[in-house]
Amino acid sequence: MSIPYTHRACYVNFAEHLQNAWNPNLYYPGAPNQWRAADWTGFFHMLAAFGFNIFEFWLPPTLMDRPALAGSAVHESFAQQMRQATQIAHAAGLQVKFIVAANTIGPQWYFACPNEPDDLQLIFDLWRHWLRQLPETDIVGIFPGDPGGCNRNGCTHETFVDLALSLCDLIQSETPRAAIEIGTWGTPFSGWGSDLISPPNWDGDFSQLIQQQLPPGAFAHIWNGDPARAQASMEYFLKRLPEFPADLRVAINLGFSPDGDATMGGDGRPWAREIAKLRPITTWDYSLSEGELILHPHWRLPRLAARRREERAAAPYCGGMNYTMSPKLNLLTLYAAGQLFLDPTADPDALAARFCAQVFGEEHAALGALFEAFEVVPGWGHYPRRQWAKPVLRSAYQEIINRLTAADVSGCTLPLFPDAETYRQDLLWFAGLFYELASEQPDRARIRRDYWQKTFAIYDRIPMSVDARAEQAAENFSRLLGGK
Repeated sequence: MSIPYTHRACYVNFAEHLQNAWNPNLYYPGAPNQWRAADWTGFFHMLAAFGFNIFEFWLPPTLMDRPALAGSAVHESFAQQMRQATQIAHAAGLQVKFIVAANTIGPQWYFACPNEPDDLQLIFDLWRHWLRQLPETDIVGIFPGDPGGCNRNGCTHETFVDLALSLCDLIQSETPRAAIEIGTWGTPFSGWGSDLISPPNWDGDFSQLIQQQLPPGAFAHIWNGDPARAQASMEYFLKRLPEFPADLRVAINLGFSPDGDATMGGDGRPWAREIAKLRPITTWDYSLSEGELILHPHWRLPRLAARRREERAAAPYCGGMNYTMSPKLNLLTLYAAGQLFLDPTADPDALAARFCAQVFGEEHAALGALFEAFEVVPGWGHYPRRQWAKPVLRSAYQEIINRLTAADVSGCTLPLFPDAETYRQDLLWFAGLFYELASEQPDRARIRRDYWQKTFAIYDRIPMSVDARAEQAAENFSRLLGGK
């Protein structure tokens, strides 16, 4: 049987605003969660066993900054770590792909303007630097923004396409071995032209951007394109597409909302079919498996399976990616995502049961269904299959605790990272916390402290990102199930 998807990527977003106990810390020396060669080896062998063939990461704006050009220790350390990780990935049979927001600069997320000569020069200098630092990369992705984009000095959606064409020339010149992917993220394209709302006299500063009072009907400072805007964007992209490299891949979702639905910018499927006539297409369905800063064991398997079937029916997709900011925690999701890339017809409930039988023993295969009780945390991409009464949830959490306590993982037949026992202990910790939250009078202040200490304590040691959501994420988690 042929494999439907040849592009099967696991995207780990370890940007500075998504640091947590289960994500690698690659740019804060002295702070916890740093990964060594053995960690990358374990992680990549797990990905390959689950069915992935590409490891994907974002080169965040923190790294796309002037100190990189001066050879700062932090930037040099990151480059060295990722060169080593790339070698380990290749040894495990994986390709490596990095994506870069086309024009976003520095930890303050400055939106550089391609129509400003100095900004344009900086964009190209930084791209050239990182292409040379990571020469063994297999796929380079050009990402429109979020953060990123521009509407200053006449910049529109067309500016992104023109800039991407120029960046393709640079990539082919510096790393001719690498394939190139263009992302159409946004409504589209994220942050460019009328998709972006900006304050008067905006100078490209992110902090100024998010402090504005948004006009009525605005979704946020980005994601404000309507179907007419999407049509204009995609028509221009299709017009210029023959000028892009012959082996270019295009990432386009089924719809132009943050959840890949046919709202906001409308339906992506007709455009996907047109693009597929000229270049291979993939999906980049970011929120499908977990959201940002919603840290717990996820169970979105039915929607994940449904989306794979929708893609196969909609257009000739050659693959997609599964996103995570918790690669050491959401192992069930990673397993199911990899297996669904190999067989989009697989039953998600059967996958969950099979995973749990292999990890915890056949007698605990029922954990695969019970873990659905974790998927009660509102957030990006949260579309639960079931609604629960609080007493039923509490009973489910108790059974999870009982089964995990009794489980013997010494016979685990999957190469889990970091290991099956650590995974079991993390699940037990979360089950205990959810059990308390489902009680009549949980100690929410203590739960918040415990959750912060377990999950986000790295922020007690490192600067908070310009996108400072960790504190609110801990507060929101502590309030969970308050109204049920």
